[in-house]
Amino acid sequence: MDKILQTQLVNIYNHIDAQSEEIEMAARLLAQAIHSEGEIFMKTFHDIAGMENYLTEGTLSLAKAKRLDDISRVGTPDRVLVAADMFDEEVKAFTESLESAGVEFVLICNFNKHESERLNQIHHYIDLSSPRPLIPTPNFDKIVNPYMSAFLYIYNHLYVLIDEMTNEDY
Repeated sequence: MDKILQTQLVNIYNHIDAQSEEIEMAARLLAQAIHSEGEIFMKTFHDIAGMENYLTEGTLSLAKAKRLDDISRVGTPDRVLVAADMFDEEVKAFTESLESAGVEFVLICNFNKHESERLNQIHHYIDLSSPRPLIPTPNFDKIVNPYMSAFLYIYNHLYVLIDEMTNEDY
């Protein structure tokens, strides 16, 4: 089972790495808030919501990172990082409200084939590449969906790129 998990994680990370251009564009968008007088607001959904303290107050929190409680607080120089394990109606409605308000954002979640047209319209979208459990059990069920690991991998990639873009020592 350990080998299956390792192989599956490597496969997910490879799918994420194939999105390197999207990740770099997302990092540039978020770095714009750091270079300007903007903030990077975090809005998380589902299990990822449990990581908001890490994202806004942790040792690897992005500069100018804050929780997003009210879209009306978001101004022109601000950016929003939206993270969820799946693109459901709640996340869809939230991203549509951001677009209606003219707010630029990055969305990180698993691809939803039923919403493919909508997801393809989102300019800064990164697929978690972990839509379902991966490890087979003896009764043919599957367990362990590593979307949290995938999210942290993407977040750390964004963090490194943004640091490189905003740190004058590079």
